Amino acid sequence: MSADIERQLREEAEVTADEPLPAGSGQRRNRSRSTVYSVRLSPDEVAAVQLAAERADLPASTLVRSWIVERARNEGLSPAESRLRALIHEEVRAAVREALAS
Repeated sequence: MSADIERQLREEAEVTADEPLPAGSGQRRNRSRSTVYSVRLSPDEVAAVQLAAERADLPASTLVRSWIVERARNEGLSPAESRLRALIHEEVRAAVREALAS
């Protein structure tokens, strides 16, 4: 499957809480995520987020949510634990990208 098709499928899978589910699609995923945060970003910050999302081949909202969750999980870790976790994370991401490219 091409990267463009995979990206489009991921984007279309991002259904907001206000949109009705398509017929026969089952239950809404991530229903337990009920809190929405609003943040203000400058146009340059938005462009940087969009560029990072395109490079990661993810919707911007998914990428930003992953950054927030990752930061929250790393709170309270020692600097060494945090670096180790970041290294492992990057290794796993590289392996997944390589596997998807095959």
